[in-house]
Amino acid sequence: MTAKTQKSFSMWRLAIIVATLPLAACDKVNELVNELNDAETHYYLSLGTSLSVGVQPTSGGLPLPTDDGYSNQLFSLVRPGFEASGPNLDMDLNKFGCPGETLDDMINGGSCVYIAGSQLEAAVDFLNRNRGFVELVTIDMGANDFRNAGCVTTTVDIDCVNAVSAQIATDLATVLTALRNAAGPDVTIVGMNYYNPYLSSWLTDAAGQTLAMESAQAAVILNDALLNTYTTAGMPMADVYSAFESDDFTTMVASTLPAPNDQLPASVFNICEWTYNCDPDPVGPDVHANFAGYSLIAQTIEAQLP
Repeated sequence: MTAKTQKSFSMWRLAIIVATLPLAACDKVNELVNELNDAETHYYLSLGTSLSVGVQPTSGGLPLPTDDGYSNQLFSLVRPGFEASGPNLDMDLNKFGCPGETLDDMINGGSCVYIAGSQLEAAVDFLNRNRGFVELVTIDMGANDFRNAGCVTTTVDIDCVNAVSAQIATDLATVLTALRNAAGPDVTIVGMNYYNPYLSSWLTDAAGQTLAMESAQAAVILNDALLNTYTTAGMPMADVYSAFESDDFTTMVASTLPAPNDQLPASVFNICEWTYNCDPDPVGPDVHANFAGYSLIAQTIEAQLP
């Protein structure tokens, strides 16, 4: 439920209360109505890929946006504190993300329709129109650029990984510059890196275990490129990769899977625990986080907030 929906519900509830109260109590109700009408709305703007809109598979395996993603869960974490920081303050969540979005799509337009033309242009327009009222911007971009490049198949092409990571860094820098210019110097803009979905190959066979470990090298290259880009832009980055313990192949954890996967490295166990990528057909395999995974991402982003 968004802040605006919650406000509308509060107004409806007050109308019912008014109808049942004696006239002597109406002045107090009118004061409450005025407080709701006078609330100053500020915004959290969420940008990015399918993760930013909380995509999860249905029981039939259809990936759909939900209200259980990291943006909604982060909003639930930060909104109470913001609204308690001053009288008549309200906070609204605006999700502009697009499933499957690459950085080129974000800049030039892709499968999602925006009146402004692209996700970036829509974000810049929103930031310009609401300058001084945007409290937080989060962004996750680069995952689809990496996946579409096909650097990780049955093997890992490190030359491909290096090349696509460099291009991601270049394009992301363009996006971050545009966002900062539109938002102004005081708005908190937080990026994030990514967990490694390729770790689920560990469950298949010995070759899959080799691929899982080699994919960790690729993930480090990508996430280092993201970190350097966000740092250069002067923006904090939530280390989702580390939160998922994505490079821990030493700590063994008991799982509910049958042998030989009843003991898994922590990195593999976590990708199975916090995403749908180890789930059987028809729900999985699906790279998106489940509710617990999105919750961990939200908490990791929250830790970067001032």
